[in-house]
Amino acid sequence: SEVHLSSQKLLRVQGEVDELRRLVQKEQILLEQEQLLVLEETTRLKAIMSQVEQLHGEIEEINRAFGIERVHIFRSNFRLEAHRISLLQQLQFVFPIKLIPIDIPQNISSFASSANVSTTNRTVPQYTIAGVPLPNDVHSPSVADDQVSSALGFTCHMVALTSKYLGISMRYPIVCKFSRSAILDNEQRRIISGNGNGHKTTYAVYPLFRERVVEREQLDRGCELLNRNLECLLKMRNVEFRKDWNVLAKIDCLMIQLVEGEDIAFAASR
Repeated sequence: SEVHLSSQKLLRVQGEVDELRRLVQKEQILLEQEQLLVLEETTRLKAIMSQVEQLHGEIEEINRAFGIERVHIFRSNFRLEAHRISLLQQLQFVFPIKLIPIDIPQNISSFASSANVSTTNRTVPQYTIAGVPLPNDVHSPSVADDQVSSALGFTCHMVALTSKYLGISMRYPIVCKFSRSAILDNEQRRIISGNGNGHKTTYAVYPLFRERVVEREQLDRGCELLNRNLECLLKMRNVEFRKDWNVLAKIDCLMIQLVEGEDIAFAASR
């Protein structure tokens, strides 16, 4: 019986050993599969790292090209601005703007009698362009019609050329004809039917000169549109101004900022 018991124990131990061997083989197979997966992941990661390094190289190349292009753009903008300043300086030389004292005659009645009238002069500061005065009130009788018309014509040329030099489009096109200049109002348009040739759009035209035949309201509207064009230039170049300034004062302020590079706050205090 002891031999029988020993045989049973031996068989049981042998069965356990076989089971352990089977488990070990299974674990070894799983380990090999995991090693293959790790190898595949490692290969994939190496490929990704290689792509990342390639992208880094391309990004560095792009950054270098971008830096070179920025330098070229900066130099181009610098040359463009220098050319603009040169053109504006020539414009200042052709149409100099000055603030000078002007004597305006005025009548003084003695002892409230209309029979005793004397004339005296009152000195007031007045803006001039190319030596021609342009009063704040274009209807002022202190300045002759031809002087007002010439001053407005010079102003039109200066605003139009400044707009062109700065590359800023004007909302209201200006017709520059010196003392007979005008301005177009795009907000007031009319479509005229043609004779088989389609339609034609016309715009309201306002004079920028003073004559007896020119209505006061038309001239005022023309000056208003001219001021709007000029104020657009001032705003686009971040130049501070006041709406009640003389139109020549606004142009002078713009030129000071663009040509002389004077501080905006200082220029605005003029």
